Amino acid sequence: MNGWIVALVLILNFILQSTVFQYIAVMGVKPDTALAIVVALGTFMGKERGALIGATAGMLQDTIFGAPVGITTLSYMLTGYIVGENSDKVFKEHLVVPLIFTAGATLIKYVIVIFFNYALGIQTPILTYIRHFLPIEMLYNCVVSMVLYRFLFALFSRKSHKDRLKMKRKRK
Repeated sequence: MNGWIVALVLILNFILQSTVFQYIAVMGVKPDTALAIVVALGTFMGKERGALIGATAGMLQDTIFGAPVGITTLSYMLTGYIVGENSDKVFKEHLVVPLIFTAGATLIKYVIVIFFNYALGIQTPILTYIRHFLPIEMLYNCVVSMVLYRFLFALFSRKSHKDRLKMKRKRK
């Protein structure tokens, strides 16, 4: 997949996440569409590009949304790497793949955020995060990830199919 397409997807997602998605919160929890995109692209592109896409998406969010810089970057980068590392072991066509990876990624994100908030001395109601926000966001992210995964899978499959056709034509 072309780097420009990935950049466009990340920028479009950032615009939507900071505007439209602010109004579709469920019980105070907004979907983390950037995480779902990192999971999908990490699945399609492997660990190195997944980590790079995760770091880019995380840095964009950290710098614009004013979070302590690096926390979201680290969690997304680890997510992209771990998902990409395990992407060869799954059938990418099945919708259970983004569900499992997104649930795990949401958990990783929460562990990293809670750990660094504690290490930086930021007051974090850990039990509230675990009891209230984590289950709702995990479910919300999984639902959103299925939609985004299907869209990105179609985009990725079409692009790779066109590349295979070009390679066959060159060989003839």
